[in-house]
Parts: sequence; structure tokens; C-alpha cells
Amino acid sequence: MSDYLAVGGVSAVLKALLTTALSDGGPSTVLLTPPGITNLAPDLIATGQDEPAQLNLFMYYASINPALRNLDLPSMGSNGQQLSNPPLAINLHYLVTAYGANPFDPEILLGFAMRIFHNTPVVPRSVIQTALTALDSGTPSNEQQLVSASTLASQIEHIRITPETLTTEEIYRLWTAFQVSYRPTTSYQVSVVVIQDTESFQSNLPVQQRALVALPLTGPMISSVTPQMAAVGQLMTINGSNFLNGPASNTLVSFNGGTPVAAVMVQGNYLRVNVPSSLSAGVGSVSVITNVTFPSSSTPHTCFASSPIPFTLIPTLQPPAGPPTTPPYQATQGAALTITVNPPVGVLQTVVVYIGDQAIPQPPLPITGPATSTTVTVTVPTSVAAGTYPLRVEVDGAQSQLTQDTNTASPTYGQWLPQVGVSA
Repeated sequence: MSDYLAVGGVSAVLKALLTTALSDGGPSTVLLTPPGITNLAPDLIATGQDEPAQLNLFMYYASINPALRNLDLPSMGSNGQQLSNPPLAINLHYLVTAYGANPFDPEILLGFAMRIFHNTPVVPRSVIQTALTALDSGTPSNEQQLVSASTLASQIEHIRITPETLTTEEIYRLWTAFQVSYRPTTSYQVSVVVIQDTESFQSNLPVQQRALVALPLTGPMISSVTPQMAAVGQLMTINGSNFLNGPASNTLVSFNGGTPVAAVMVQGNYLRVNVPSSLSAGVGSVSVITNVTFPSSSTPHTCFASSPIPFTLIPTLQPPAGPPTTPPYQATQGAALTITVNPPVGVLQTVVVYIGDQAIPQPPLPITGPATSTTVTVTVPTSVAAGTYPLRVEVDGAQSQLTQDTNTASPTYGQWLPQVGVSA
């Protein structure tokens, strides 16, 4: 594999191919002033009536090699640690431009360069190493010393030079972007440069002992969830089949695809679990996971998982702080009404408060504030007449429940609770 210096190494190799061929039967007599071959941006080359005859190599674009892009497995684990050093495979795109003030200079030079690259479709490793070594001879610049240390010659992939066909429109756009006068040009793609880090990374230990467990190919399946509308902390019953896979501790329940939690009780066709307090009100999902523990190990591994089944997590209203009143919540027309709810409401959730049959949307919470809030605050409209009304809160479509008072000795017998008293 190569390092990042290989990109500059490719330019050095292409330049060396042309430079060597100049004195080996090339048109050396045409190049009147050195350097005859450069690798500069077109806007840095002096042009005009006295411009010297020369060839210029300019890498104008680098693209990802599609064949090697997804060659390796993911390089990062779920814990964020490095698992491998994936290679970066890139193709380099070059413009070869010929300059010269004398007649036929550009044509001769461009034809010469195209013949050299045509005769060298694959660059030998010895040529690559010779070109890199030559950079460090004489009085090299800092950049030449860096590029000379490139490991381009030792990469597994060959360096291939392939002609590219640019349309008239593409050539026009390129030279317009350069903002210089056009000169005869052709283009080549050089592939593939494989850049890979050599940093250490986390690696698994080799297998020291094999363990085999035979299991039927039947995972857990959920047929129903009771209740369909559950509150935080409520006991949920999940019916289905294949819930047991070894000891009961191997069966877990996952809500909304999150971290699995242990069930309160597990049987083969049903289980019970407490709805965790970490969930948000609204429509969620629940699935059953069965683990397997291999011999000589106490660490369970995920084996099967059921398809998720939807349910609704409803918010519940908590009694307001302070001395108890009847009804528990008191409000005034045109004033703010604050309600404590469980679970906390997220900043992006939609909240609607119902006083009787009057719906009052909660204003959006500030994004810069806390992520969740245990209270819901709305302004009671003046259109709500004074009186006592059932109170409900809806969060993301999940509405708190009303219960009818069945205590014949209660002053609210037959009424729906909880309630809010609205005064003028």
C-alpha cells in the first residue's frame, strides 16, 4: 500500500517518463530552454510570443476508484474504536498541455507525449522507484524530499495510464476556469493509487476454543400486546410463541430498538415486562430477543429477535405540587396552566392540552433549552367558561386516559377524572 505522498509520486513518475524519453530519441532539439517538462497549474506558466517549447502535466481532478471503494469491511466498531485501516483507492486525472511560440512546437510535443504514454500503459515498479530516487538527488527542495520517500513503488496495484476523452464542452469549461489562453491539450487517467494508513488498530484474539450449540431455527414471534395503550411503569403482557431459549434470563425485551431489558416473568408463549421510564410518549414498538450462552462461557449472545409490534405509550398526569384541591388542577381564564406529565416531553414533540372538548396546543419549546421537560404549559383561552372540566394531555398523538369515578361516596361520583377547575 502507498501513503498520501503517492499522489505527488505519480506526477513525478509521469514527468520522469517524458524527461527520459527526450534524450532517448525524443525531440530534444525542439526544447530550446529548460525545463522542457513541468507539472504546474496552467495559470502559473508564462505564455506569449516568446514562450518556450515545453510540456506541462497538471493533475486537475482526483476521483474515488469505484472497484476498490467498498473492498474491506467497516473500519469502525460500535464502540468507536478502529478495527482496520481501510485503503483509499483513487484515480488521478491529468491534462497534458503543449506550449511553444514556434510553428509546430505544440503539435510535435503533444504527439511525443501521447506516444510515450501509449507505449507505457503499465508503469514498471523499477521505473517508479528510479523516478522517486532521482527526486532526492542534487539539491532537492523540501517537497521533492517528501515525495521521494513515497511507497508508491511497493503498492500491490499497478499504475496504469489510460487515455480519457473530454468533450469540447468539458475542455471549454476547464480552460475557462483556468482563465488563461488555450493550448493544445489531451487528458489521461492514472489508476489506481491505493493510500492506506499504518496505524495500529484493535484486533480480535485468535479462536482458542470452539463451542457448538444446536438450536431449532424458530425465533420468538409476537401475536399480541396487552395493553395496547400503556403507561410508564405499567406491566405489559406479550403473547406469542418461542419465548424460551434456555434459561429465562436469556429472554429480553427491546422497546423502540433500544437496549434490551429483562422481563418480570417468562413462559414459552407469553411474558410480562414493566414499561421502562426511558421511553417517550407516542407510538413505539416492542420486540422479544432470545440470547444463547455457549458452553465454557457466561456471556450471552443475541440469537433471535421477533418482528417489532407497535403499541402506544400514553402520558400520565401527576398531581400538582402543594396542598390538594378539588379539582386537583386550578386555572384562570387567560392565565397559564402548568401540568406535570410522565414521561417527560421532548423538545420536538407535539403537545395538545384538552380542557373538556377545547383543544389548546402548547407553543413549541425553545431548541436551545433542555431536551426534555416534565411540565406542559398552555394559556387557558378566555372562551372557556368557568366550570369544572375533564383534563387530558396529548403527546405525539398519544392521549392521556380519563377514568370514571365509581366511588358512590365520592363528590365526583360518575364524573371523568382528572379534572381542572377554571375560574373567571
